[in-house]
Amino acid sequence: MTETEICVSLRGHSVGDMIRDASRATAAGADLVEVRFDNLYVNRIEIDPIVTKGSDGEETIEKQPPIMENRPIEEVDVESSIQTLKDGIQIPVIFTCRSTGEGGYFHGEEKTRISILNTAIESGVSWIDLEISIDAKSRKALVEACSDSTSIIASNHSMAANSSEEIIDFVKANADAGSIIKCCYRGVEHAHSLHIFEAAYSLSGGDTRVALMGLGPGGDWTRIHAPLLKQALVYTTLDRDYALVKRGQVNINDLRTAWGVLEYE
Repeated sequence: MTETEICVSLRGHSVGDMIRDASRATAAGADLVEVRFDNLYVNRIEIDPIVTKGSDGEETIEKQPPIMENRPIEEVDVESSIQTLKDGIQIPVIFTCRSTGEGGYFHGEEKTRISILNTAIESGVSWIDLEISIDAKSRKALVEACSDSTSIIASNHSMAANSSEEIIDFVKANADAGSIIKCCYRGVEHAHSLHIFEAAYSLSGGDTRVALMGLGPGGDWTRIHAPLLKQALVYTTLDRDYALVKRGQVNINDLRTAWGVLEYE
């Protein structure tokens, strides 16, 4: 039985949608879910696909990315939303409020985001995602606010690394920043994904618990082979989209199927 835990990142843009997705994730066998609280600060507007017809009469459908429209920060009642999420989700939660600078949707002032993270900690959330890039003084205060019941994901979101050594050095330099060191690299191609895989393999024999992944072709290699690489946590989605592989993401059901075929569980 693998010791790697599976987390489903909830994509809903309302509290109700998140709770419904959490129920689906629980039914699919997720060990925990990630509440992307920053999703509440945008409205997702779907765009109709572009349909073109070739000279042979065959239609081509090109899916268009949605528009993320900012909501006023003050529209979200933080304490009430967190309490409703706590009441509606039955499995452990990773609470995340990602800034736009690290690829998220929270577009307000950093001091407001820090306050939201602190409110989540005070609520007794199971896990809190604290980016390593947070101002040192503010991050120290958040870490100190965490009790024994709240564990820390120390996360980093940056462009693709140029070598496995770069990733390994970063993880080792920040090994004390949290219970799990999460590194997600954006814009990866297959060569970059190989660096991530090699780094995960090298770190698999150490004491630092890691979750390494990429966004782009091959970024899902460390997710699919997480048990082999002794990754502490693997992030999945409920989405079913032909482009998931290109984005380096994986559906939770597909992941469990792959682990069964590979005899990882």
